[in-house]
Amino acid sequence: MPEYRCHAHSISLCKYHFVWCPKYRHSVLDMVRDDLEDVFHGTAGRFGHDIVALEIASDHVHLFVAADAKWSPAEIAKQFKGYSGHEILRRYPNVKQAFFWGSGLWKDGYYVGTTGEVSEEVVQRYIESTVH
Repeated sequence: MPEYRCHAHSISLCKYHFVWCPKYRHSVLDMVRDDLEDVFHGTAGRFGHDIVALEIASDHVHLFVAADAKWSPAEIAKQFKGYSGHEILRRYPNVKQAFFWGSGLWKDGYYVGTTGEVSEEVVQRYIESTVH
């Protein structure tokens, strides 16, 4: 059974799959993996997100997260990328100096995809059946 998020005036089930890479696609995440995972879990707790799955490869991150509907995917990406980038480079000045000389850890872009409990076709049929 899905875990819906219930609030005074809404019920939601929002899950997002994010993928992003370090700048220049440097393979540095193996060096900071444990701290990066801790920072991600701290960020999730701070904003009320639930990490469903997390995979940290040497040169990219896969994050599958459940969040309240009040957060846009862009805001969620900014939360995870912004705090983790700052915190990891603070904890690892040697990584910053060797690979990121004055810039941030993450590339500007990211991928985001949504998941749901029903397919597009089911939603379309439901809407069409209620209109007629």
